Amino acid sequence: MTQRRSNDPIRTGARKAKAQRQVGQGAFCVDCGDAETLVKRSRPKRCITCYAAHKTKKTTEGHHIAGKANSPIEIEVPTKDHRALTEAQYEWPPGALGNADGSPLIAAAGFLDGTAEFIEQLIVRGLHYIAEFLRKLDAWLRDHCDQLWWKGTEFDGWQPI
Repeated sequence: MTQRRSNDPIRTGARKAKAQRQVGQGAFCVDCGDAETLVKRSRPKRCITCYAAHKTKKTTEGHHIAGKANSPIEIEVPTKDHRALTEAQYEWPPGALGNADGSPLIAAAGFLDGTAEFIEQLIVRGLHYIAEFLRKLDAWLRDHCDQLWWKGTEFDGWQPI
């Protein structure tokens, strides 16, 4: 049976604070700058993805989308996403992740919750990725074309609705 850590925001905050203390206040990954998923034993400090890449290991992990007690189905996700998705499962209502008596309704609810969290993570990470790409593209255009590259183009005066 999978043990549910907590669906209590105070305990969640305490877990995160403890993890931060273990890696050091203000610490961040020397490769990507992430401060959320640091490996405490790494020297220099690296996040779980950069640490795995540095050790030439897989940078993805299998995630039981509905929780292991609810379904054997696993999806391969980046290590940082796996940590976030697993943390989200700890916030499920009591009994939902462990499903001690094997209720098919609880298993189906777990599959729905897990799928929703996966889609949410996918959309949020995708949107941040596109925003970062656009900032980098703008910087490149400013360096290689003109500081005001959009002037006199179809983008001149364009604003999102």
